[in-house]
Amino acid sequence: MIPNKMVKNDSTEGFPSGRASCTAVVIANPASGSYPYHERQVKESLVYLRRSGWSVELRLTREAGDAGRIAREAVAQKVDVVIAAGGDGTINEIIQELAGSETALGVLPMGTVNVWARETNIPLDNTGACAVLLHGELRRIDLGKVNERYFLLMAGIGLDAVVAHAVEKKPIKRLGVLGYLLVGTWLGLGYESFRAYLTINGRLVKKNALQIVVGNTRLYGGAIKYTWKAKCDDGLLDVCVVRKRSFLGRIVVFGDFLLHREQRRQWVSYERCQALEVRTRKPVAIQVDGDPSGYTPARFTIAPQALKVIVPQQTPIGLFS
Repeated sequence: MIPNKMVKNDSTEGFPSGRASCTAVVIANPASGSYPYHERQVKESLVYLRRSGWSVELRLTREAGDAGRIAREAVAQKVDVVIAAGGDGTINEIIQELAGSETALGVLPMGTVNVWARETNIPLDNTGACAVLLHGELRRIDLGKVNERYFLLMAGIGLDAVVAHAVEKKPIKRLGVLGYLLVGTWLGLGYESFRAYLTINGRLVKKNALQIVVGNTRLYGGAIKYTWKAKCDDGLLDVCVVRKRSFLGRIVVFGDFLLHREQRRQWVSYERCQALEVRTRKPVAIQVDGDPSGYTPARFTIAPQALKVIVPQQTPIGLFS
């Protein structure tokens, strides 16, 4: 099994060659709108991994909560790797059960945006993603936590979360990124900023905010970097507060972030911390890794080195300490 063949080096552990024996469970959602398109790829991945010496089982979800249940069973059975064949929402459900265990997270990117895959340079094509599973590195990374839910990427409070709530379980979600952009543009025209009281490592800060992004990693929505200083293994959360802006000002801010301009810094407040509490005068929507997740108040903490992940040997500079 993998753990017995690792050579530890800080947060990096050498991953054995593709010829090594390994146990894995692939979790996929057949009810996903994209699954019929990806079904053949999933089956090809099983064949590929088995020919490389892995013992792999495919488990299909049937109802809400199944991905977490299957992952929990895999941890109890000491399976080496749980492979999420899906998007960031599927990954988020799985990491709730992998956190703190010796079972690693692997990914076959089959979601709408695949932020985690893009963040770590995991290829979006099936062959490349399988190659990472076989020959990539095993690293330990942090997980963020908002109230009782872990997040791998980021959590948002404000406009982005309102959009996530509005799109969830609506037909427009089938449009993928385009659907989110359409709803975001429509709601963004009239969205009011909110008064936020942030307690950062015990220090109270008051802000009139349009959006608050708490990041464990850097990439947001596949293209923007609100928490551009984040490292996923430094034991810290990065907090970006987009301050209150006029309608035209919001367009400028969005453009600066989309194009990664240096002047984006002037529109935000940026902090790094281990703990954060957010209170608002009235409940404000929260999203976690892109999915709706209740309303404020919220408490954010960091779980250092909580998750094992398989990533390419060449990851973006600065993502890891």
